[in-house]
Amino acid sequence: MPKQIKEHVLKISIFGLGYVGTVSAGCLANDGHEVLGVDNVHTKVALINSGKTPIIEAEIGEIIADTVRSGRLRATSDTPQAIQETELSFVCVGTPSQINGNLT
Repeated sequence: MPKQIKEHVLKISIFGLGYVGTVSAGCLANDGHEVLGVDNVHTKVALINSGKTPIIEAEIGEIIADTVRSGRLRATSDTPQAIQETELSFVCVGTPSQINGNLT
């Protein structure tokens, strides 16, 4: 009989709720982890907490709604709270670019 591996639920914070951060937060929460999204744009935080997505991507609206409803995903603007409450943090913020599009 194969040995069953118990999955560990991680408490994860995702800094930046743009495209990469929102998709990452939704997918990690959908996989069963507890995810706290962090952004200084209060509109994005409010959207996530109401079960809505701040971005457009196939299926992410349903994923966000389901994971918020289940309690596995929520959002905040409180950086110290996010660090204290989680075991692992991802930084998903935009890369600064120059006027010509080159990365700085």
